[in-house]
Amino acid sequence: MSDLPGVAESGQFIYENADHIRIIDAGLNKCAEDMSSQIMSGDLDLKSMFVKTDVHPQKADESGIDWVVFADTLNFSFWMQESEPQYLVTYRGTTYNGYLALCAAINKSLDSGVELTKPEFFKSISEERLNELLMGDGGVPIPLLADRVKCLHEVGTVLCDKYGGKFTNLMAQCDNSAVKLLQMVLDNFTCFRDVSEFKDKTVSIHKRAQILVADLWCLFEGTGQGSFSDIHSLTMFADYRVPQSLQHYGVFQYDKELLDFLMKDEVMLNGHKYEVEIRGCSIHAVELLTAKIRKILDDKKCDAVVNSILVDQYLWGYRRKHAEEMKKFPFHKVRSIYY
Repeated sequence: MSDLPGVAESGQFIYENADHIRIIDAGLNKCAEDMSSQIMSGDLDLKSMFVKTDVHPQKADESGIDWVVFADTLNFSFWMQESEPQYLVTYRGTTYNGYLALCAAINKSLDSGVELTKPEFFKSISEERLNELLMGDGGVPIPLLADRVKCLHEVGTVLCDKYGGKFTNLMAQCDNSAVKLLQMVLDNFTCFRDVSEFKDKTVSIHKRAQILVADLWCLFEGTGQGSFSDIHSLTMFADYRVPQSLQHYGVFQYDKELLDFLMKDEVMLNGHKYEVEIRGCSIHAVELLTAKIRKILDDKKCDAVVNSILVDQYLWGYRRKHAEEMKKFPFHKVRSIYY
């Protein structure tokens, strides 16, 4: 996998050869200035990434690592058509949707005494058992159940066969490098290899693999096993929600052909030219945003740390915060294990 172009390089190639998306400077400037002002005021900072929600592990220990690895192995495709029953999970009085619903389901299982996140347990879990443990409210099953079982079997088997059933043993070999850990994840687990073909070139996107590394960094709050000095080498995590925020800020301009297709609300196949273009352009846009924000802060003599992970988190949260308003911006729909 190491002979493939990196994610940032892939994003730039996709944008430079895009047919349907333009990145607008005025929108970039608006978003960069908005984020910069929040960073300088203290409303947005790197430490906010380390604030753990009620459904995330609170301790940076082996069980916390197990939790993160399990969750990110299954961190894909939670969306439902509006006409369909939604995947929701209620945990300790709060109802969660999307990725957080998965987190809640994991915790409900752990609270009941099931060692769900142990590789020795999930490497051979049955589809029926996983369905039972991750079942949503009202009997709504999690999407792509069979694919999730396959991913767990692969990850669990590799960890048990090569690393004594412990991801921490794999981490011990990465020399506290985010880039090296990312490569080890890609080399060991095929279900994390998120690549596509675009204009006769193989491009790397690696959403879940990068999120796994970033989540471990967050779990350890950038210390100890998670003290990755090169964490800034990671890009944003290309999904189907951040592009809505980029449209809202005027960063993205879609042409009529792409907009007309998205308005049909059809499900694309993974690897569709529109999908790859949207994801790749999102990566490049966030790289440009990050550079602009750094320049603004540097000019203002503000030494706050900024990276593409922080920008991605802001844009992802911005979409959730303005969910109703975002409905006017169409997003691409793909059933895939990659996001």
